[in-house]
Amino acid sequence: MKPIALTLAALSMAGALHASTISVNFTGGNANEQLETDMTAGLAGYEASHWNNTSGPSGAMNDLVDSTGFTTSASVSWSSPNTWGDGSATGDANAMVANARLVRGYIDDGWDGHPTGADFTVTGISYSTYTAILYLSTGADGGIYNPFNVNGNEYSTTGNKSTWGSNPNLDDSNTIVINGLSGDLVVDGLGRQGGNRGPIAGFQIVGGSPIPEPSSAALLGLGGLALTLRRRK
Repeated sequence: MKPIALTLAALSMAGALHASTISVNFTGGNANEQLETDMTAGLAGYEASHWNNTSGPSGAMNDLVDSTGFTTSASVSWSSPNTWGDGSATGDANAMVANARLVRGYIDDGWDGHPTGADFTVTGISYSTYTAILYLSTGADGGIYNPFNVNGNEYSTTGNKSTWGSNPNLDDSNTIVINGLSGDLVVDGLGRQGGNRGPIAGFQIVGGSPIPEPSSAALLGLGGLALTLRRRK
């Protein structure tokens, strides 16, 4: 293969590595809340594998893996009063139904008298623009999901909240899709208000345009130089 062809192939590979999705699954550490590497979960049209499983009500995780298995520069930190779970998803979760495992555990929004809410922040996102998807869950039917503040703007689900046993689907009643975001992802949830809740089961960051890393930028420069030299021959 000629040098210029090798350069262009390298450029193609550099871009392909980052056209992907970062997925995080909040859990209390139970086995049936964990998504295995090859399990595909998520809202229809956004399904992905290689979910990053957290454990506990608060913490941090660095070097998040994306849906291609690539280790990214993204990190997540989260804070909540406690973890809890949707017990009605237990049967399907034990049967390895991926979306049931996703909603089986979540970081909770507290309780009446201690309504601190569930929050998380993602830094080091390598996309110039991206779509964020929030996955919500609950242990009881009735009421609504409280709105969430995402990068300074408020977003909500539609309709009433329900358990997996009543609605074994991911749809606009338990997910929030936000397009056109950039920079860090900062999500602030409201604390529990009676039957109105705000537990977070997980989230996805769906990459738009990747920001070239130094190695990619260098390859772009080499590609331009190779094309220039070829024209001069």
